[in-house]
Amino acid sequence: MSKGEIRALKEMQNVFGDVKFSREAWKSVGNAILANPAARQTIVATDKDGNPSIAQQIEEYSYAKLKRDIEALGEQGREPTELEMILQCQMIKARFDTNAAVFIRDTLGAKPIDETKVNAQVNNPYEQLTDEELEMIVKMREQKALEAKNIAIEGENVKKD
Repeated sequence: MSKGEIRALKEMQNVFGDVKFSREAWKSVGNAILANPAARQTIVATDKDGNPSIAQQIEEYSYAKLKRDIEALGEQGREPTELEMILQCQMIKARFDTNAAVFIRDTLGAKPIDETKVNAQVNNPYEQLTDEELEMIVKMREQKALEAKNIAIEGENVKKD
């Protein structure tokens, strides 16, 4: 490796060493790929009887549907993007595949809330108090308990007399 290649490699490692930057960079790359026009499948997948596979049928149907929808929107000549194809195929597959349905649900932001986590976020009124304030509360409660006990004892003494 030349010095220039080593320097470029070290710079790349340094830049991608930052987790936040790395995540954003890969996100940008992924979004750029997903925005590209979807390639039509060139290999025809068939089942054991020679019929088009379910994946092949879903892909062909999705492509044709998206193409019609795009043309109906007045965007003649535009091909469906990879992202559009993924979502359309998953939506069709979600009709009979639970994993695809979960993917669509989560993608649309309809994932159910875990109630155990929601209940765990109850506000604690004692959370903002200082140690001294908490100690005062404990002493006050102990004093009230002692007074209640003394009153109960006095009440028993009165009954005995």
